[in-house]
Amino acid sequence: MIAIIVFYLHIIGAVYAFSKGYVEHKLVDAFMSLAFVAIIFSVGWTMAGFIVRFLFPEEGFGTWLDNDTSSLILVTLFEAILYITYFVKQRGKGSDTAASAG
Repeated sequence: MIAIIVFYLHIIGAVYAFSKGYVEHKLVDAFMSLAFVAIIFSVGWTMAGFIVRFLFPEEGFGTWLDNDTSSLILVTLFEAILYITYFVKQRGKGSDTAASAG
């Protein structure tokens, strides 16, 4: 159940990245943003799975929080930090440009 929620969050994030790239730039940038999100997710999930299987017991912490779910939660936290810092930095550049132009 937790894994499904995490996957839905990633789908929402991918749609957001695609639509933001399409609205602000063009269709090619939208597909590049989507590819970036997919690559970050796949590589991050692989690395998080390795970390979780190294640190946690093989059976996980029960039926609701097995190793795959733990690795999905871990990669979601890492991605949230990455995307929040990226979008905050990007938003800061936009406000600096608007302030200097006006």
